[in-house]
Amino acid sequence: IRCKGCLSDTLSVFCQTCGIRSCAQKKGYQGCHECGDFPCALIEGFAIPVGKRVILRAIPHWREHGTEKWVADEEARYHCPECGQKLFRGAKRCNKCKVEVDVD
Repeated sequence: IRCKGCLSDTLSVFCQTCGIRSCAQKKGYQGCHECGDFPCALIEGFAIPVGKRVILRAIPHWREHGTEKWVADEEARYHCPECGQKLFRGAKRCNKCKVEVDVD
């Protein structure tokens, strides 16, 4: 998937029609972390289970700690604790050393 995030112009085919992204844009928000209605029906009905899990975990952390710390923590989270290899959201095993991971 080629995607640079919800705020970019480079979106995956799934993200191009995302109701969550559209909602935030309509409200003038950078993301759900700014919305008083979080979590809403759009989040609860999110079709990709790992994405929903990440949203429900990450947004409260973002609100509590701010953008700079949230970004640093997210970047640190998605690395293998055994070998340091970058991991994808939803990864169950490191592609390099094969250790099981649960980062989401």
